[in-house]
Amino acid sequence: MSSGVNSETVERRRRRLLDEYDGVHVQDITREFDDEEAYRDLREKAREGYTGSGYAWVVREPDQVAPLTESMPEEVDDGRTVLMILGRGGTDWGVPGGGREDGETYEEATRREVREETSVECELTGLFLLRDLTLTPPGGSAGEADRPPIHTLWAFFDADYAGGHITIQPGELNGAAWFGEPPEGMYPENVYRATDFWDDYEYDGDPFADFYGNDSDDTEE
Repeated sequence: MSSGVNSETVERRRRRLLDEYDGVHVQDITREFDDEEAYRDLREKAREGYTGSGYAWVVREPDQVAPLTESMPEEVDDGRTVLMILGRGGTDWGVPGGGREDGETYEEATRREVREETSVECELTGLFLLRDLTLTPPGGSAGEADRPPIHTLWAFFDADYAGGHITIQPGELNGAAWFGEPPEGMYPENVYRATDFWDDYEYDGDPFADFYGNDSDDTEE
């Protein structure tokens, strides 16, 4: 890994996660900022300890669903469901989660963010995707003293529902819901996980390339 802001921290946390979890899909991506102000804002945030975010694909089993009220029809099918969120201003459903705070593991950050965004408690069971994303300043001038590359790490966990009922964080979300089948519009991380989770769900193409562009080096570890 090249030098830059948080390079050693990201590498250490990456090694720890890959040592603890098997079968992880790893993406190594380098992307250039197209906005100077956005680059500077993230550079300062990273220098203060920000390294990325953790997210969870939370699954609720049928026996964990709240009992139906008397007004509900008895034939309601409560199968396995997945928790998804709709961000403010967004049109695609994603997985809940958010930024790691100083001193947290990625697991601790993920559980906290899921709770804060949706009021749902979860227990992490695996790691299905790890994105090692290096961001460089506009103009290809990374490496200068005041324009280093910024290293970040994004962890996507599998999780089991452990309690709580959905109450969204309105400052960040327009909605959250349990899905028994995939919704029409999803972020590529959801698409990737959904293809294994739902037997009858297929995606024609590469969801990451279609959404983010084909600039990643993908491996399985």
